[in-house]
Amino acid sequence: MLQQLEDAEKELKRKQESADQDMMMAGMASQAAQEAEDNARKAKNSVNSLLSTINDLLEKLGSVEPVDSSKLNDIEDTLNAAKKQMRDNDLDQKVSDLEKAAEKQASAISEYNRDISTIRKDIANLEDIKKTLPTGCFNTPSIEKP
Repeated sequence: MLQQLEDAEKELKRKQESADQDMMMAGMASQAAQEAEDNARKAKNSVNSLLSTINDLLEKLGSVEPVDSSKLNDIEDTLNAAKKQMRDNDLDQKVSDLEKAAEKQASAISEYNRDISTIRKDIANLEDIKKTLPTGCFNTPSIEKP
């Protein structure tokens, strides 16, 4: 009988754990459903906003005034004149020349920096040599010659 009681307690514990796990899964499912509802609400609001914007645009398109072709021709003439002036001044070539000159200057600056670096290394090397030289001459000639 004690064995049956222990088996029943184990079964009860297993069922309790299963119920706890089911409750946790139900909570997670409820949370996922709430998130889905929130996302659907946001999507509905976005669609309504977009629909309102489209309706506003349609209203504005319906009330567009006719275009004055003489003004449009004037604007086109002005644009063509500006393009012609740009071609006549050869601005594209001038800009290209300036870009090439800038590249040459950048290359020269880079070369100068390399030269400066080399000179600094040479100076450091000469200073090291100077530090290793004795301060005086220790090869003194004899005064009397035999």
